[in-house]
Amino acid sequence: GAAAWQIPRVAAARQLPVEQVAQLVAEYTHRPLARFLGQPVVNIVELNLALDALQGHRAK
Repeated sequence: GAAAWQIPRVAAARQLPVEQVAQLVAEYTHRPLARFLGQPVVNIVELNLALDALQGHRAK
């Protein structure tokens, strides 16, 4: 999806390994109950909080 294209950019900006960012994106991606009902959605707020925690920052 669209989030996958941004993983390298986010990893570089946050100075984190691409693999680690990709793992978090997968973890915070919510898929519909039935595949034909919609697209997977990334919970960006939760993902950003997890990325902040990895960097040792506190959520504001």
